[in-house]
Amino acid sequence: MILGVRIINFDVFEDDMIGLMIEDSAQYAGKDPSDRGIRLRNLNALIGRNNTGKSAFIRALSFVKRAILTDVGKASTSDNRPGFMNLLIDKSKPASFLIFFKIQDPQTGKSDFLQYELTIGASEQGSPVIVNEQVLSSVKNEDGTIAINEVFTNSVDARVVSDERITALSILGRLNGSDEPIKLLFNEIDRWFFCAFSAEESTDYFSVGNAPGGHKHLNSEGSNMGNVLDYIKSLNDGVYDRLMDEINSKIPSMHKKKKNLPQNLQGSPEKLFKYLLLLRDPDPKTTIFIETPDRDLYHDMVDVLADDMREFTFRHPYSQIIFSTHNPYIVETMSPKEIWVFSRDYNEETDEEDNVKVRCAGSDPVVMALTEQGVGMGAIWYGGHLDQGSSEYDDEGMNNAY
Repeated sequence: MILGVRIINFDVFEDDMIGLMIEDSAQYAGKDPSDRGIRLRNLNALIGRNNTGKSAFIRALSFVKRAILTDVGKASTSDNRPGFMNLLIDKSKPASFLIFFKIQDPQTGKSDFLQYELTIGASEQGSPVIVNEQVLSSVKNEDGTIAINEVFTNSVDARVVSDERITALSILGRLNGSDEPIKLLFNEIDRWFFCAFSAEESTDYFSVGNAPGGHKHLNSEGSNMGNVLDYIKSLNDGVYDRLMDEINSKIPSMHKKKKNLPQNLQGSPEKLFKYLLLLRDPDPKTTIFIETPDRDLYHDMVDVLADDMREFTFRHPYSQIIFSTHNPYIVETMSPKEIWVFSRDYNEETDEEDNVKVRCAGSDPVVMALTEQGVGMGAIWYGGHLDQGSSEYDDEGMNNAY
């Protein structure tokens, strides 16, 4: 689970942070670092007007995963990215990503607190190269103090991997002999899921490679839904029937038939079905990123999805969902500490938007007071209270309210 993210000189982010960093954990000696402070939680909504950085935030983390699983060069041009130099704000400086995690060790059941840091610069030819990469751990000492230890470093002066385009985490994370924290961190990022169910749907079943056969997991587009259902049914008819009955009990009926769904669910909205199926994967993703999951869903379907996302976080306390939305319905029952407000300044001289700012609604005393009186977050948002800003955030958009 991600507790905090800092992005420097990449896309629209000059130097912006959401949540908690590892150096802040030292303030909470004797306590679980994730118990204090404004941090990312199991369920997180990114809200704000268009072009304020919500999608860019998700794309930046998608870039990090792609860079680790392939290399920084491929990550810069995959998924319609325009090349590394075009992703930098200041082309004379590198881009940096710092991500603080709380990860459960499956062997001990205990929590590991690890921070992954990746800095990517440009070569003389403009191609991306790794300038620095390191993993830090936050460990509680016997006296209750917090120590921050270096797990490994891969830099220009001391490269762990000779190829300057490939991260050390991608190599060490796959080796059986590697330290457990490194493998935990690699597996955590490898199991991020970037959901594109709300993207434009393909009309050709075979154009996305979904030949008949069972698949264990849904792909990003959800286009292999039939394959996943075939796989579940092939394993156990009873499990399949119970799953279909559970989903059917949650989905509001529709008059239009959906040919891709099982026969007893053909009166249901296909997109909502995909979300409910994803959230019932027996091997859940560590973090699910979703852009506008409420798109094309009627308000009663939004309510179902919101409840089911919450239930997912209860069932899987080390997993989380981060989604962007413009819909007050889906955030109505959320806590202010689960909502992140993106905004952006307007430069009248250049007639352009710049300076992204991100703040947690939970840092606003007015918002907190309203929720304590029983006002829902959707109503607070609709009333304009989340668009007014907060004095606890400085001009750089950095979250200092720890």
